[in-house]
Amino acid sequence: MRKIVKETLSVIIVVVLLFPAIIYIAPFLVGGSSSAIVLGGSMEPTIHVGSIVVCRRIKPEDIKVGDIIAFKTGGSTTIHRVIEKVVEGGFYFRTKGDANEDPDPWVVMPQDVIGILHFQIPYYGYLIWFATTPMGVVLFILIPAVILIIGEVRKIAKIRRGRG
Repeated sequence: MRKIVKETLSVIIVVVLLFPAIIYIAPFLVGGSSSAIVLGGSMEPTIHVGSIVVCRRIKPEDIKVGDIIAFKTGGSTTIHRVIEKVVEGGFYFRTKGDANEDPDPWVVMPQDVIGILHFQIPYYGYLIWFATTPMGVVLFILIPAVILIIGEVRKIAKIRRGRG
């Protein structure tokens, strides 16, 4: 009975630790959506710093005022709310972070839109970010690998003792 509880607990821990990583990586593998870790506080309290956001692709013409969109700004991605859709011989968007007093000083062209906010996982981005640091690699990859190897070596040794 103790073994079943121990194995169940191990599975739960692995799922809890891997779930954010799977959510973060899955959009890249499936296509049709993208994900990012929120690094700035301009969308607080709607989207917290350290959250993972998943955005799904959408036709820019289907975006409405009030939608939260991800878009390219220079070499990075910004996630802000659409406050105005301007139609003048084409169209573009004016955006603003919920925590910002003023609208963004730029306009968002349709070709710069990455997608619309589909869902978010608050604070799990910190875990993903940490996993990319040297200490995170040790904690999330090397230590579990060593534990698995030791467990397998013990099983092999136990089998050999039983035969010998």
